Amino acid sequence: MKVLDPKQEAFLQSFLDPKSDAFGNYRQSAMRAGYSQDYADNISLQMPNWLKENLGKSRKLVKAENNLDLALDGLLDDPEKGAKQYQYKATEFTLKTLGKEDYTERQEVTGKDGKDLIPEELTKEEREKLSKLLNE
Repeated sequence: MKVLDPKQEAFLQSFLDPKSDAFGNYRQSAMRAGYSQDYADNISLQMPNWLKENLGKSRKLVKAENNLDLALDGLLDDPEKGAKQYQYKATEFTLKTLGKEDYTERQEVTGKDGKDLIPEELTKEEREKLSKLLNE
């Protein structure tokens, strides 16, 4: 995804922030970001790539977060059809990828039985060499 310019960032902040009085309003958000009136009037019709990419990501993340709330409340379960396995998987995938700043998993890598990956039997020189290789 391309880096956004300051106007694009300002537009998205205004458009996507529920606390903004321009929330969800293409024209107002574009005007606040400093776009011309003509561009602001047509931004939703033109749907430039930067906007399409960022709105798609936000829309998916919002849906996934809503599914997460429903799942935590047990409302995604359908006793007649069983749990909604695909909805859970899609929600998990979306939160891990698009929402990775807020939803992460910590994984520790260890050797057998939780021991260090670099066994103590190695010489100091061997441990340093191995450590260098692992950090590259």
